[in-house]
Amino acid sequence: MDETGHFAQFFTEDVTWTTIDTNDVVRGPRAVQDFIVALHGRMSDAETHRIVFSDDCAYLEGSCAGVDGGQTDRIHYCIAYDLTGSQIASVRSYGPVGPLMPER
Repeated sequence: MDETGHFAQFFTEDVTWTTIDTNDVVRGPRAVQDFIVALHGRMSDAETHRIVFSDDCAYLEGSCAGVDGGQTDRIHYCIAYDLTGSQIASVRSYGPVGPLMPER
């Protein structure tokens, strides 16, 4: 069985995803997992630039091709993860990713 996209077990039961530029919030392990999978499906040429972590948080900087797929208008973003033990308790997305947001 292909396990790609099956990672809800790494979230706390009350996990949230917040897209800061739109104030959109997704709640719950399965809903956050499905949202991330759909979002990644709309991101082309995604690149991770930097990952920083400590005991209770992690940050990922990245970019992807712009909405029109062009390289000249890359979208730069930062994802912040708050951790509780070994699980992700909340995720915040900073940057102009609103146009990439999947329908909910």
